[in-house]
Parts: sequence; structure tokens; C-alpha cells
Amino acid sequence: MTQDMYASVGPAIDEVTADPGLRVLILRGAGTTAFGAGSDIGEFRERRVGEGAFTYADIEHRAIEAILAVPVPVIAAIHGPCMGGGLLLASCADLRIAAADAAFSAPPARLGIGFPADGAERLRNLIGASAAKDMLFTARVVEADEALRLGLVNTVVAKAELDDHVAATAQRISRLAPLSIRAAKLAVDGADPEMVADAIADCVRSEDYREGVAAFLEKRHATFTGR
Repeated sequence: MTQDMYASVGPAIDEVTADPGLRVLILRGAGTTAFGAGSDIGEFRERRVGEGAFTYADIEHRAIEAILAVPVPVIAAIHGPCMGGGLLLASCADLRIAAADAAFSAPPARLGIGFPADGAERLRNLIGASAAKDMLFTARVVEADEALRLGLVNTVVAKAELDDHVAATAQRISRLAPLSIRAAKLAVDGADPEMVADAIADCVRSEDYREGVAAFLEKRHATFTGR
């Protein structure tokens, strides 16, 4: 990831989330070689020194904040390497589904830079303090099977099956009630309690709630509209 690529994340997400019909956002690398091999170290001597280092960190942070602010579920589809900055971005997703060739690493200690504090906190929340320290202190590579055991990813599938599996998961989510999912995401993410309470109340007042109950009693699939 170059600095310019980090800067492009927010506008790209703004464009996608402007669609009122959006139900799920899938975060992935181009192609099937890698999710993200990390930040472009070749830029560091020019762009990540002195005051430039703080500018770089701010741009990176804005990319992370943009992903965290997405109102619908975010699924990270992870092929191959997911290192450094790639791991930072993937950790912002609600679900992480990995191919069997996925590999994860937090390598700042190899470079002498600090891992972002909020990124370390998310890593700790995902895999626990001890495992997070192990990754950060050793900068070792965690393969897909170990990532699954640690809780870093939700599922590991064969590489050839990843894209179809992610699409099926997204479709499953998209068929369910959007307001219910929004309320659940806010609650699990620890949003302001009043905001969570309002989101839950919106569910009860919604057309989707009436449709869901009617569909259950009539033994048919519900058609949810998010209203």
C-alpha cells in the first residue's frame, strides 16, 4: 500500500456507501495473489520521516476510520499475504474469511516503527493480549490454520473456493433484515448506548419487523427492504 492508496480508501468507501441499497461491503486485494503485503517501504525514506511520518500515519488512520465507519457488515476476503498495513485494514472488517494460503504478520519491530495503538487494540480484542504481543514482539508469520485457532479469522477455505464462499456469505447477510443487522453491529462494536437503543427501537417500528413475523407465520421467506 502506497500513501496514495491509503488516501484513496476513504473516497472509494464514500462512493460505495452512497448506494442506499448497500447491504454488505467486501474488502479485498486485486486478484487472488494477496490481500495486502503491507505498506510500501520504498516510500519510507522520503514520505515517512520527520513530520512526514505523522502525515503518513494520519492518512493511514483515515483509511482505517473509513472502514470502521461503514454502516453495513464488512467482509475481508483474504488471499495470500495479509501483512502490516494489510493486517491493519483487515482487522477493521466485521468478518475475515481466508484462503488456505493466507498468511498474517505485524512486522513493525523489523523496521523500528510503532504499530498504531488502535490497531494493536483491535488485534488484542481479536486474539487476546498474549497472542497479540507474540505477533508484535516476534514479527513472525501466522499461517491460515493458526490464524483460525487464534480467532484472527472466522473461516478458512480452499483457495479456489474463497470467492464463492465470501459471495455466499454476503448473499446470506443481504437476505436478512438490514435494520436488525445494523443494530447488532452497533451493539457489538460498543457504540453509544443511546444510539444502540435507538437502532433497536427502529427495528420494532419497522415494516421489516411486520414482514418478518408475517413470513414466519406464513412459512415463507421474508422480503426485507430496510424500512
